[in-house]
Amino acid sequence: MRLDSSRSLLVRLLMLAVLVLVPPMGFASFMALDRFEQGMNPELDRKAAAVGRDLVVQVERAVAYGIPLDKLVGVDEFFAQVLSGNPEIRYLGITGTDGGILFLRGALSGQLADHYRQQMAVPANVEGKTTRIGDFVDLALPLKGRSGLVGSVHVGFDQGYISSRLFSIFYDIAVVLGASLIVAFEILLFVVVFNVSGPMKLVAEVIDQGRKGDFTRLPGIRADDEVGHFARVFNATMRQVDNAYRGLMAYIDEVRTGHFDRSVAEKAGEIADRVKFLFRFDPSGTPRFLREKLSSDVRLPLFLFVFAEEISRSFMPLYAQSLPQRLAWLTPEVMIALPIAVFMTGIALGSLWGGAVTERLGSRRVFQIGLLPAVLGCLMSGLSQSVIELSLWRGITGLGYALVTVACQGYISKTSSDSRHVTGLGSYVGAVLSAALCGTVLGGVMADRIGFAPTFFVSAGLVVVSGILLGYLLEKAASAPDAAAAESVAPRGLSRIFLNWRFTVLVVFAAIPAKIALTGFFFFLVPLVLWDSGHQLPEIARIMVLYPLVMLVVSYFATRFADQWGWRVGQIAVGGVLGGVGILLAALFDGTLPLAAGVMLLGAAHGMSAAPQLALVPDICWVECHHFGRTQVLALLRTLERVGSVIGPVLAAVFWPMWGTEGAIVAIGSAVLGMAAVFALLAGRYGDGPHLESEEDAA
Repeated sequence: MRLDSSRSLLVRLLMLAVLVLVPPMGFASFMALDRFEQGMNPELDRKAAAVGRDLVVQVERAVAYGIPLDKLVGVDEFFAQVLSGNPEIRYLGITGTDGGILFLRGALSGQLADHYRQQMAVPANVEGKTTRIGDFVDLALPLKGRSGLVGSVHVGFDQGYISSRLFSIFYDIAVVLGASLIVAFEILLFVVVFNVSGPMKLVAEVIDQGRKGDFTRLPGIRADDEVGHFARVFNATMRQVDNAYRGLMAYIDEVRTGHFDRSVAEKAGEIADRVKFLFRFDPSGTPRFLREKLSSDVRLPLFLFVFAEEISRSFMPLYAQSLPQRLAWLTPEVMIALPIAVFMTGIALGSLWGGAVTERLGSRRVFQIGLLPAVLGCLMSGLSQSVIELSLWRGITGLGYALVTVACQGYISKTSSDSRHVTGLGSYVGAVLSAALCGTVLGGVMADRIGFAPTFFVSAGLVVVSGILLGYLLEKAASAPDAAAAESVAPRGLSRIFLNWRFTVLVVFAAIPAKIALTGFFFFLVPLVLWDSGHQLPEIARIMVLYPLVMLVVSYFATRFADQWGWRVGQIAVGGVLGGVGILLAALFDGTLPLAAGVMLLGAAHGMSAAPQLALVPDICWVECHHFGRTQVLALLRTLERVGSVIGPVLAAVFWPMWGTEGAIVAIGSAVLGMAAVFALLAGRYGDGPHLESEEDAA
């Protein structure tokens, strides 16, 4: 089923949700922040006065011991500690009775010296004097010694500090609202497909079969709403047709056996044969229910699961950096990269094992099996006391993540027709990207508000919810095991896939470089570079969310373009080159804007190539997919590309102390661009005949 078959209804519902949620929340937030600003300004004045009085007490105590004001030692270090604990205060200073600056921290003396000389000494008023100096609000408090007034303590804060902080809060509210709308879209998509368009498609398919004379099926709809009522009436009508057919056939049999005229009996037999030829009914007298499996069945559980895992994306290196590091033989940079590398290793191992398990047990059971390590890993990651513990639990989480995603990917692959294969896998990519977008941005906000550890507990709760939802949506036999493929799978036999040069080139020069760029540059270096540049967690999350946002938009059009034109290899080649260029752009120019542009280009590159890469495998490995099962082959691809996921952060951690962060970004970008260029050169031969194994089979 096409996910956009009810696009008109879905768009109208989404527009209604936007109109209902956005205007009132925006207005309420604006009014609340305006009143908050009015109440905060006096509080900021009182805090500046409290800090100033504390400094006055400390300085006056030293002066009382006979130390001249201009001979005090360690004032700058003391001021630095105070400023670090009070970010709203911009500078601290001490001036003499002539207005000359003796000590100043947090501002340039040229910005304040002229004003202080004109102001001279502050009147002996313990409440001090507040004046505006350019963009600063300066609070001056008198300093008294044995002989009277000896100078002043100055506490300065930015006039626009409250406004800037409120704007940041308002921006966070807008981001949370945007993420909430995406969650609403996913829920609406589920509601429309699961309750409206999906059931009605079954009815349409039964009607189409009836037009062809096939009355052996009924739409298997068990809802209690209007659609369910319509289905029950429709099924009752179909049963009446079945009863009428059986009554007709019984009457014909009665005529054939009881009529005295042989010609009439023969004519009745001809009529019976004609009716049986034109119409087909279930021999048992009970039409079977038709329950079609749709790729959208697992979309919402997959969305919630990936959303839970992506919550820690924007702060994982920072969380690792804050924990104790106990291995002396590893550099601090490698220790910070270790949780990401081990997480990706767990995904690689789980992907290889998950393909075979999914073929045997089915997607539903494998999804539920993967929930246990995922929940345990999230809980214990929040309770970790060292980088080693965090890495261990992230590896276990990666194992669960791999099982769940392989199960969903296999289910979607089996329920998508060949003509809509890219679009079917595009629904998988779309759910993952939507979840990554929401998880990244909301994770940064939550970590800033409640801390790292509680954020992991929220992740564990969302994983549990996704498992409960999947158990409700899918039947126990939601994805029938591929027995033949499962029996024939053997590591030695599956390794023959590397004789297919197209598959090997795709893995080495397209899949692995993409993951190196993702984990080495985006997951590891970007948060650290932004943190070192002075950005806070919500700001880091807002920049990192550009990757899934751009990838989501590009992927939407790229999947449809690949379905219509079949230009899958070309899209993968262009995407690889674009990703390498984006990484180099982030390093060759200074500032946050080039880094954000590089993140966006990387998102566009992966959005262009992700779904076509998955859809290309059944085309170039159709013999292997027939022998071993499509899920097994796709799982092997995901396992091999995770090699790049493991290598990426380790390479970045090795390059970082050698050449700095900019040098590490250049090195990774150059490697990705070079490998993508090799794939682009070889991509032109992908359409030149069948691969080696198919030629052998044909011979």
